[in-house]
Amino acid sequence: MQTIDTFKNTFTCLLPDLTRMAKAAFRDLDPEAREEAVQNTLALTWRSYHALIEQGRADEPGVLKSVLWYSIKQTRMGRTLPGTGEAEKPRDVYRNAKRGRVRFEHVELRHFVADDTPIPDAVSFRIDVPAFFGTLSDRQQRMAEDLMTGETTSAVAGKYGVTPGAVSQFRTRFKELFETFMAG
Repeated sequence: MQTIDTFKNTFTCLLPDLTRMAKAAFRDLDPEAREEAVQNTLALTWRSYHALIEQGRADEPGVLKSVLWYSIKQTRMGRTLPGTGEAEKPRDVYRNAKRGRVRFEHVELRHFVADDTPIPDAVSFRIDVPAFFGTLSDRQQRMAEDLMTGETTSAVAGKYGVTPGAVSQFRTRFKELFETFMAG
């Protein structure tokens, strides 16, 4: 059985490669932000790798590169190690909503149109989508709005007292109804 020191040595030996891969992942950032992101990624990588060591799963092939990839994603989402420098909050609004920290209000459809959307498309969206919603029942409209704001299938199912499969079927049916509406 390998000891923690063996895994530390493995991590240390691979550190230049991990750093290079992390730098490549953040090449779009300015130099200072890139260095900060790389260091945060490496810290998150070590923390996750250490957890795998304790679980006895650290010697699986390719695990360290997988952990690095996951840590890069975490860094992009604004995750940092607790107690390190700035206490930056994650930018994941949907996760905060699931934890009850944020509440989504009624959907304003105009927020779904970007500023650079061509004018005919924006006008069509702002006219056709509300007209389509008018063909749905109140319950269907609320379900569609919940799904549009990023609610999970399970959360919508719980809110409306149906199964997640029913919500998934509604999503498919909703798409078909919209396509039929737009074609007609």
